[in-house]
Amino acid sequence: MTMTETSDHPAIIRLRIELDAAWKSVCTLEDLADERRGRVVAELRTAVPDVASRAALEAGADAAVAEICRFADAEVVRADVLDAGAVVPSTELWDSIVHTAAEAVAARR
Repeated sequence: MTMTETSDHPAIIRLRIELDAAWKSVCTLEDLADERRGRVVAELRTAVPDVASRAALEAGADAAVAEICRFADAEVVRADVLDAGAVVPSTELWDSIVHTAAEAVAARR
């Protein structure tokens, strides 16, 4: 499978949905109240790698990495978010989430 092809494996579809939801969440974080924003960021930092790890286990690491790579360069359209008391550019947060997902997949190899 090439990087532009997508897998129809249910685990990869779940990963795709999780990545899409995470990207949309990062793009709208600045619209959330501070206390809710922190919970959303914490959820994104744990849920995406968890789903990526399961996808690697069920569908194979190569398919999971290919799906993560499809999302890795997605442009985040918002500026900054508050994460653990510090202002973090949304692009850095998104990069961190994608990188952590890739690390979770690598741990399954």
